[in-house]
Amino acid sequence: MRRLTAGVALLGAAFLGAACGLNQARTGKADLEVITHGQEVEVTEHLAAGKYTVIDFYAAWCPPCRVVGPALERLAGAQSDRLAVRKVDIVDWTMPVAEQYGIESLPHLMLYGPDGRRLANGDEVYGELLKLFGDTARELVEAGTAAGADTPPGDPAVDAEGNQVL
Repeated sequence: MRRLTAGVALLGAAFLGAACGLNQARTGKADLEVITHGQEVEVTEHLAAGKYTVIDFYAAWCPPCRVVGPALERLAGAQSDRLAVRKVDIVDWTMPVAEQYGIESLPHLMLYGPDGRRLANGDEVYGELLKLFGDTARELVEAGTAAGADTPPGDPAVDAEGNQVL
């Protein structure tokens, strides 16, 4: 009876391992790297060649960063062949990297194209990622909205009367 129980347990573990492996194959490993902890850095030197790259300015003490960061990392895992994330830990507001890039609120994102050209900055990044990655980016868009993005990501800006601002 012990052998049968051990055999069933081993078979169950094998199926579980196979299922996890299948999931990993679909999502891939995120191309993710922390490139500085507060010191100045030239972010363009850390872009992933041939991929879209999101620069994520964050801090461990920032509650909205703890909402956006994991969603961004899951998107990078789901789009590992097309998207890279480079994280910039500002540590605190006195650190040189915050002044270098004029970071005034967190999280702050920048999006660069596969050619190294900056495509979007700040809250604009959410809408651009939605255009590029469709529903795969929906969780990140919702996280950005929950974290307090000025304009709901992906929605056009509107004035006080509800008219679209161009």
